[in-house]
Amino acid sequence: MEAGYTVVKRNTIIYEWKIQEINSFIDTSNTSEESIALESSKFSTRAKIQDFWKLEIQFSGTKSENKDEVGLNLTSLNGNREVKTEYSLFILDNKKKQVNKDKLVKTFGADESWGLPFITKEELLNKGDELLPDDILTIGIELTVFDNPAVISTNVPFNKSKALMACDYRDLYKSKMGSDIELIVGEEKFQAHKLVLMVRSPVFRAMLTTDMRENREKTITIKDMKSEVFKSMLEFIYTDKVSDLDDVAEQLLEAADKYQIPTLKEICTASLCKSVIIDNASRLLALAYLHNAKEMLEYISNFIVIHASHVVETEEFKMMIESHPSLGSILFAKFAAPFENK
Repeated sequence: MEAGYTVVKRNTIIYEWKIQEINSFIDTSNTSEESIALESSKFSTRAKIQDFWKLEIQFSGTKSENKDEVGLNLTSLNGNREVKTEYSLFILDNKKKQVNKDKLVKTFGADESWGLPFITKEELLNKGDELLPDDILTIGIELTVFDNPAVISTNVPFNKSKALMACDYRDLYKSKMGSDIELIVGEEKFQAHKLVLMVRSPVFRAMLTTDMRENREKTITIKDMKSEVFKSMLEFIYTDKVSDLDDVAEQLLEAADKYQIPTLKEICTASLCKSVIIDNASRLLALAYLHNAKEMLEYISNFIVIHASHVVETEEFKMMIESHPSLGSILFAKFAAPFENK
């Protein structure tokens, strides 16, 4: 049998743009005849067509028909090419929730800009605690770019079902069929497969390939971990996924580091970086330091430098400096860097 089909690949990016001292721009626009416009840095979905974009926010001046309007535009930087898109514009509030979200579908022409009246200055100021934490406005866009359609023709000799290995291991995790090791964590017992544990963790490999008591008795007792955290780690070992990751990411990072599972460590640090706020920044910085999570350490130390005046007032910051004084040196170097570059 011969078959043909057309493929259109979707390429999506979520881009966040932080604008500091936002009240000063609003105040300036309220006394200026001309609108105040700001542009983001250039970004891309990394589509095959090699797309580039920027955001522009405009605070209406006193000459504008609607003096209270704040407009937000997406601008194509793709030369003469037409680019088909879907995109949603939104504000990230102080709880990192997307608000004022509007979805648009647009085919952009050469260097075309398109957007909408996004919010009013009055609403921004009235909801300042929610929308402008620390006088910072965070604009977000979820942008999808469609590659040019590709037509594929192929001969299909027969239909054949192929189960992915990931699906097979997920089924194995759920059924426990053929399990040959029992793991005891607190009051709970978990059935598993030695080979899977050995492949995924060098620590389990050492336990199960040496003459340790756990290997001889076919049981392993885990004493330094809560059962719900171990359950999440075991789920990842079999499936490369963790249900409700954000709820256990802190404890799971420690487990991933101890059992030397780098891919689990990566998704935990990504989750924690997304969750950082002023109140938990110091604790997360210490956590990154303890478990040698370098990218997380860099990200959160930068966050603390930006929000330093608020972070240093928290109890967690004082506790962090007492328990990990070396982190003070890391932060000091971050503060000093801009002055050294002058």
